[in-house]
Amino acid sequence: MGLFKTKSDENWKINYIKEFNEMRSEYEKKILAKQNEIDELKKQLEKLKSFRSNLRPKEKQIKDSDIESIKELRTQGLSYREISQKTSWSKATVCRVLNGVYD
Repeated sequence: MGLFKTKSDENWKINYIKEFNEMRSEYEKKILAKQNEIDELKKQLEKLKSFRSNLRPKEKQIKDSDIESIKELRTQGLSYREISQKTSWSKATVCRVLNGVYD
């Protein structure tokens, strides 16, 4: 029995290198798949950004008669919510009217 077995050592090295290369190849495939997934998500994000830039704000204009009716309802002691329900304007719009933004 010898202390050194050169042939078995070489086989071990060869098997180790093969196994390492296989693991590396699998890892690179996974990285490539993840990169493709990231690229696809980036494309979807760009589509959503372009879609969002095409949206227009609501262009509903409040009339002077609406402003007067909101102010009158407030003098009657109604809350913003109650005024909003009666006039079909949002509470934010009612607040703006009563704070003088639309004067």
